[in-house]
Amino acid sequence: MKSTRLSVIDEIFLRTHRGYGIPIALQGIWRTTETVSREELDRIHDELAVGQLGRRVGKPRIPGARLRWDISSESLPLEYGTDAVDDIIGWADAQADVRLDPQYGPGWRLTAAPVAHGGTVLSLVCSHALADARELIDAAAQAFSGSVPVHVLHPGSDVKDALAMIVTVLLRSIAATARLWVSKKARAELRAFTTADSGGIAPHHANRMTSVIVDVDAAEWDSAARRVGGSANSLFVSVVAATMSELGSPAVTVDIPFRTGSGDANAIGMATVAVRGDDSPAAIRAACKEAFGKPVGAPAGYPPEIVQLLPHRVAAKLTSTPGRGEVLCSNIGDIPDGITALGSHRSCGLATRAIHPNPSGALSTIRMSTYLSRLDGNYTLSLVCTDDALAGSPAELTAALQRALATRNLAAKPW
Repeated sequence: MKSTRLSVIDEIFLRTHRGYGIPIALQGIWRTTETVSREELDRIHDELAVGQLGRRVGKPRIPGARLRWDISSESLPLEYGTDAVDDIIGWADAQADVRLDPQYGPGWRLTAAPVAHGGTVLSLVCSHALADARELIDAAAQAFSGSVPVHVLHPGSDVKDALAMIVTVLLRSIAATARLWVSKKARAELRAFTTADSGGIAPHHANRMTSVIVDVDAAEWDSAARRVGGSANSLFVSVVAATMSELGSPAVTVDIPFRTGSGDANAIGMATVAVRGDDSPAAIRAACKEAFGKPVGAPAGYPPEIVQLLPHRVAAKLTSTPGRGEVLCSNIGDIPDGITALGSHRSCGLATRAIHPNPSGALSTIRMSTYLSRLDGNYTLSLVCTDDALAGSPAELTAALQRALATRNLAAKPW
């Protein structure tokens, strides 16, 4: 069941649009070797406007109630460029260079352009507050197939929500406070949380992005993972850690999101692991399994919803990001069949990633965001670096990634 109220994670992403952190937009990049007509794209744009992305954040009338989702078909107009694109990644980077706002609108954008060597490229971006990666993919798949369900929101009574929030926060806070008197572990956990300084990670000013997208043969990737007792996911983390090592960071903390099935716009939890560039996929797999049992969250049994009753400035200090790492590794998984074709046009490549529109020098502890998805026998790996001191150019980042892959007997085909 879809939630009609914003969760703690949803509000973290919303605050980035208010100056608390670096803005995050999710992007799907879809390619075909054929020309997609303007009429087909207009239809998709109209479907998206009434689908899962057709909503905005609404303010409750009663203090204490959570922010709610309201239906809104407002959107930026479809842009179908006439100039042929040669640098697909550079073009895709520019498509998110627009001010998205999930509260005051618009929160998403669809653009397309012809490709210089033939075909069409599409970009769909949305604020991370509106959806996580899986939700964005599902919204696109429904629009591509013309099967967008009727979108109805019933957020319910603000009075009831406020009362439920206050009672939940009050009772659980009382219980957590009482536990502090008898539990040394709870006291230590709370002390560690209140004295934490981003885990010792120095934030940097995110002024621009360095982006790379590559394809790797899926059968070779899975075979390489099995040979060393790992999984496709732990090999992914291993390759990213090795890439960071090639760039001069031999040890990193990695945030790994996982699906929670909560029904929220961002139905994700976050686990954090410490990884070295020479760690084996088998060791990383074991570390991830342990981390998933202790996901990032409120300390010492206190309810995470407490931050939803606090002003933005205070809440932002308590929840600067959903995780605690300097690298993000998000495995999107298999791309559903609904998005592999647009009418008669079959996709020849699809990448999913998060990018940062108008960062304006915002401080961020995340130096590199990476994403993995699988489609038609290929894994597509997307890397987005926001730290100039780490990777100053796409060529430098690509070379580091290729070296990391080569040590695992893998090769990549850059987009």
